Amino acid sequence: MDTSAKIWNAVVTLFGSKTTSKLMFYRRNLHSQRKGDLNMKEFLMKIKSCCDNLASCGEVISEHEHVTTIFNSLPPEYEFVISIVTASQVPYTVQGVLSMLLDTETQQQVVSCEISSSANLVSHQSSESDNSNDSMPIYRPSNTTRGRG
Repeated sequence: MDTSAKIWNAVVTLFGSKTTSKLMFYRRNLHSQRKGDLNMKEFLMKIKSCCDNLASCGEVISEHEHVTTIFNSLPPEYEFVISIVTASQVPYTVQGVLSMLLDTETQQQVVSCEISSSANLVSHQSSESDNSNDSMPIYRPSNTTRGRG
């Protein structure tokens, strides 16, 4: 009986330390995430994966810590979303924050496309005027005007 107790204690000690090291590894991994060049969906899936790994070791991450971790990992262009959530009287759920962030990224992509289209138009127009030898703009009357004949 004494031998089986020693074996059991050795097994608990061995696997207990692995669980502690796993918890520390997963927690560190969770708090070291950064959005970087990932799109929002990939970034949020990485955070969720870290939370799921911690939960598999018996350490469930609260909604508050989950949201805080996401916010601490975002670049400055998401500051206004963080301000909205933190100023709210009603606490946001993780799902609510995820929806806001995905919507914000979509909105930023639309604006970025519009800006790039505008820049392309301006660039195209200026390259046409650069082709002329004169530094003065060229006046080109429209073909729809009629003169007296």
